[in-house]
Amino acid sequence: MYDGDTFFSLTMAARFGLVFLSIGLAALTAAAFIKVTCRMLWLVRLLLALVFFWIFVWLSPQAFYLYYMMLFDHLPLQNVVQSPPRPSQIRHLLGFSGKAALSHHATGVLGWGLVMLAILGERAVPCKWFRAVLRL
Repeated sequence: MYDGDTFFSLTMAARFGLVFLSIGLAALTAAAFIKVTCRMLWLVRLLLALVFFWIFVWLSPQAFYLYYMMLFDHLPLQNVVQSPPRPSQIRHLLGFSGKAALSHHATGVLGWGLVMLAILGERAVPCKWFRAVLRL
């Protein structure tokens, strides 16, 4: 399914770094989402989950490009963020119907994770617990 995915052309250390960066960005997105939506109604949380996912899809390529600049010589410093994603792009990512790439599928998993956090609300991550963790 992932034959030819660029992830597999990286060294093991570079793969580890890319996974670490991906998990870190996803965790930051989820933490920001929980912090902002902690006491909101589920429908508002659901709409904001889609907004946070949309923002992640739009802006995260810059973080990944900066990581690739560390891996590969001669990549120019540039802005790779383009126009915001269209609703069809978001639908393809959430439906796992776009390009068969690890990055697209991992992004779709993040999107569904945000939706689950929105639906479960306090049952998923109690606001008191979350605030206590942020104070550490």
